[in-house]
Amino acid sequence: MQEANVVDITPFLAKHQLPLKYQYLSEQFFIPLAHDVLSAKMAGQPMLVAINGCQGSGKTTLADFLVTWVNSNTEFNSVSLSIDDFYLSHAARAELAEDVHPLFATRGVPGTHDIKLMEQTLSALMAGKKNVPLPQFDKLTDDPVAKEHWPTNQKPVDIIFFEGWCVASTAQQPYQLQTPINDLEQHEDADGVWRRCVNSCLANEYQNVFAMADYTIMLKAPSFEDVYAWRLEQEHKLIAKNGLGKGTFDEITLRRFISHFERITRENLATLAHDVDALLLLDSQRDITKMQLLADKISQPLIFTDLDGTLLDHDSYECDVIKPFLAELNDTGINVIFNTSKTFAEVIDIQAGLEHHQPFIVENGAAVYIPKNYFAVKPIGCDEYHGFWRYALTQSCDKLHDDLNQHASQFSHCVRLFSQFSAQEIAELTGLPLDKSELALQRQYSDPICFSGSDTQRQQFIDIMSSLDYEVLVGGRFIHITKGTNKGLAQKWLLNQFKKAYRNPFTVIALGDSQNDVAMLKAADTAVLIKNPGSQVQAHILQKAWQLSDKPAPEGWVQEVSALSIIKAHLAAKKEQSHG
Repeated sequence: MQEANVVDITPFLAKHQLPLKYQYLSEQFFIPLAHDVLSAKMAGQPMLVAINGCQGSGKTTLADFLVTWVNSNTEFNSVSLSIDDFYLSHAARAELAEDVHPLFATRGVPGTHDIKLMEQTLSALMAGKKNVPLPQFDKLTDDPVAKEHWPTNQKPVDIIFFEGWCVASTAQQPYQLQTPINDLEQHEDADGVWRRCVNSCLANEYQNVFAMADYTIMLKAPSFEDVYAWRLEQEHKLIAKNGLGKGTFDEITLRRFISHFERITRENLATLAHDVDALLLLDSQRDITKMQLLADKISQPLIFTDLDGTLLDHDSYECDVIKPFLAELNDTGINVIFNTSKTFAEVIDIQAGLEHHQPFIVENGAAVYIPKNYFAVKPIGCDEYHGFWRYALTQSCDKLHDDLNQHASQFSHCVRLFSQFSAQEIAELTGLPLDKSELALQRQYSDPICFSGSDTQRQQFIDIMSSLDYEVLVGGRFIHITKGTNKGLAQKWLLNQFKKAYRNPFTVIALGDSQNDVAMLKAADTAVLIKNPGSQVQAHILQKAWQLSDKPAPEGWVQEVSALSIIKAHLAAKKEQSHG
């Protein structure tokens, strides 16, 4: 996430004749809404955001604000379009009025838009085309603006905000059309021909357009009774700007005009709120009282994983097998956090090979590294290190060396520190290439131990170090000794940063294969132990609440993660969105 720039919205307030309280609304609701829209956008694909709101609810203003914010704070190019700009000409509607029903002379309801032009325009923008003519309608003349005066997009559009009073609406059932709901329908559509035609248009060609939307926002009025007052206020603004005349209404004609929209508006107020991604609830003064985001109700998976023997093959350290699945998870917005005994230098190298750019935890919970500007605000207590925010949970390994010399010198013949090996020896011991072994030696906080004594001696050594408040963990190849931290504590700290940065709840998934992963697995909502045939302690650490993979890494990792119901749901939702 990019850190948001401060946008001066004073010109924006003047343009829309808005009070200063709109500054508060933007900070409280609209900027979080913009972030939620961005989080739903698929990488590399244009996005269509539908905005529904009854007349006078502020949907046009909201769309303009979101365009202003996105274009000022991100690399994306966005535009706003109104369904009103696709109205048929006065002459075309007059023809409909003569051939189908007189009420079609009034613009607004489904059937009075150029739906073919609407679909063509949106499809061209979604296809990434440039210089697409963007229709405009002049409500004063009640006709489209001449095509040669339509603006065009100078570069491909990434996000289209498409607003309108009936955008995203659905048709009613036939039985619901039988009884008139106002004087207009009672006296001017007694036989129901007009409302059945409107409903048929909405059920068919309009749904082809609305189905293109990737994200839907609704500005919900408290009741239809408020709509007339809002629309009257809107009309007064238009009269103040252009004067009373053609294209504007007095109060009596406005009430009749609003009646054309009553049926669909009431249906939207009753049903649409259940199906949108973002719901903004308005009071009778059009102030937003609450925002409900679908993302707030859906738990977001957050995966923490060990590397050697868990994500990567224990012997070959092969990355290529896992790369496509990691990319798919990343495109779906599922974060995969490496939580490993490896060093900063090693993880940087691995992430580069995987094209994976996420926070990570090193040296068994010793420090957390977060790419700068990954969160909007730098977490408290972090310093900056090589383009990352770094949070250290422990001190350097000098204290460990002192305690080993002072309290465990009797095991000196059995203990060899990782730092005492040459890069060539590390390569021979671990199977790492020589250049990777040099990265492994760049340790800042920990110094794993290769213990060559008997099982009895090893237990005695563990007991001594434990009495000094060290946590001693037996890994796949080395004994890891930490104080004051572990993978689980570092995982909890990083999870708290995600909770501060994002609104939605998280489901934590952790995967490991050895004893030094236990704290990480215990701190997770879902824990998976990856089968490691070479581990001598794995059978002793498997708990009933944990899953055990049938296969070792990396196949076991892919199999277990892809089988989780929360992962399947998110992957399926993203695929459905991309095909929608």
